[in-house]
Amino acid sequence: MSGRHLRRIAGFAFMLVLGLAACSNQSSTTTSSSPVDIEFWNYWDGNNGKAVNALVQQYNATHSNVHVKVVTLPWGELLPKMQAGIAAKNPPAVAAADIAWMARLHRSGALLSLDDSVTSKNVKVDDFYPAMLEYGRYNGKLESLPVSTNNLALFYNKDLFKAAGLDPEKPPKTWTELRDDAAKIKALGGGINGFEVYQKPGGDGEGVTWQFQPYLWQAGGEFLTDNNTKAGFNSPAGKKALQFLVDLIQKDKVAGVGAWDGFDKGQTAMRIEGSWMVSIWNDQVKFKFGTAQIPIPDGGKPATNMGGEQIFVFKTTAEKQAAAIDFATWFASPKVQIQWDLLTAFMPVRKSVASDPDFRSIVSQDSKLVTFVDQQQYAHARPPIPQYPDASLAFAKELEKAYYGTVSVDTALSNAEKSVNAALSK
Repeated sequence: MSGRHLRRIAGFAFMLVLGLAACSNQSSTTTSSSPVDIEFWNYWDGNNGKAVNALVQQYNATHSNVHVKVVTLPWGELLPKMQAGIAAKNPPAVAAADIAWMARLHRSGALLSLDDSVTSKNVKVDDFYPAMLEYGRYNGKLESLPVSTNNLALFYNKDLFKAAGLDPEKPPKTWTELRDDAAKIKALGGGINGFEVYQKPGGDGEGVTWQFQPYLWQAGGEFLTDNNTKAGFNSPAGKKALQFLVDLIQKDKVAGVGAWDGFDKGQTAMRIEGSWMVSIWNDQVKFKFGTAQIPIPDGGKPATNMGGEQIFVFKTTAEKQAAAIDFATWFASPKVQIQWDLLTAFMPVRKSVASDPDFRSIVSQDSKLVTFVDQQQYAHARPPIPQYPDASLAFAKELEKAYYGTVSVDTALSNAEKSVNAALSK
């Protein structure tokens, strides 16, 4: 399926969502004479932001006694602002956030148990994939529901592959092939790079950590060990993975130092990214691109990182809690999840969505999306512990030094091990 065809499908999906909003029967979710106003905090922007706004518009049009306002915050600001709201006893009614943050949010004690609500609203909890549902449970209670998942894969610029004399239908399958292809593309000159490595920790570090972990797992390593209580990456597998990435930057010079926008501009041939970028780049880039499973080392095994979001309700007033529960369970329902996944190119969190004939028919037509569906079986979950965000940031800060060539791989991993263990001990 061409990018143009996929855009037509996305456009049709948006029309379908808005059409449902216009023609659905009104329903009542509370006994108030005027709508209960609630805010839905999230970080979805771009095409995903359009999708969530369209779905919320549909909900508002079909639920006369609740009005949901979408509040979109930058990814790096959402967690701190939710924490500030919790501390001030003024959180939003409902929010969706990264699965990596859920342990910390659960521990805050500010999330409402959904056990009674999923029973009363006949939500089939066993329809969610177990790995995703794990992030929603805390102390035996269900406090959040999965609403999206994704994984990382290789994106590559077919035009640059062709210009370098490479077959645009044969992306690299191994680390060696990736290095060789990147070198041939780098030789084109004109500021073209063969590959991009995410190198900037920012305020949370998760981008660096999230991008590195698949290479670690492919080489046979683990990020944490001993039931997630100790750093596990300072190992032969960790050194192999980090050395590979550092060499792409410092030795082979096929990846730029600190660069992370070349692929978007057609100046870099390959980049590891998530499934959500398929629809975004179909709309934004001018070149032909494809996707493939992340290349693996010789003797290694396929691996990718699992991302996603959960939706949850904060403890507020009884009236707002009832409205927020209604919206959250609606958003997580199979009917809405099919629309959501088609609009965003997220992967299904429900078995019924993954097996839906219409959903599978559409997704199977686009090879760029099929890559992510096929690779989901190799997705690893990040540690669901409260200390993970701090551990991720500590780890990323040390890796940055290796990427920039200021310390050796051994030194970076040794320092990271100490910093991560300190974060885990808190």
